[in-house]
Amino acid sequence: MRLMFLGACLLFLGTCQGYVRFTNLKCESLDEKFILFPTCRLNVIGRGVIAANVYAKLLKLPITRMVMRFNIFRKLNGYHPFLFNVSHEICHFLKNPNRKQVFYYFHRAFMSYSNLDHPCPYNHDVVVRNCSLEDKMFKMVPLPKGSYKLTLELDNGAFKWVGIVSIYLDIDVDKKD
Repeated sequence: MRLMFLGACLLFLGTCQGYVRFTNLKCESLDEKFILFPTCRLNVIGRGVIAANVYAKLLKLPITRMVMRFNIFRKLNGYHPFLFNVSHEICHFLKNPNRKQVFYYFHRAFMSYSNLDHPCPYNHDVVVRNCSLEDKMFKMVPLPKGSYKLTLELDNGAFKWVGIVSIYLDIDVDKKD
């Protein structure tokens, strides 16, 4: 029984101590009349601590409807779809967060680093400042050891994709026993 628990602990990050870190961050504007990304970079803010900074300049305000497609890819000879590919109407989600949706846990983990802390309408740009990864962020959505890409694809609410944010991260990097 204990051996089985230990095996599960080693396989899933959420049940034991692991290490997570950003490896890359890319932001792409597909409609420069709607959204621009003046800042999209990783910064080292401490020894071994890497933080993401994104500034999304919204050019058509106010935002009253936006759809986000959230994907997770795992690197195995290239990035392949892994576990989640979900879409949410963001304004509805922010007004009525649902704990039964996986996006809830990712949003909750990153919310304290951003100004996305209220429901629509949005009359301002979106800023994520010094967002660093912590093991506890992945407690409710445990992922096995590996390299991952999370993509956030943004739709302007009129069925037109306007931007993509790709977040690359490693889980269980340089684990020390």
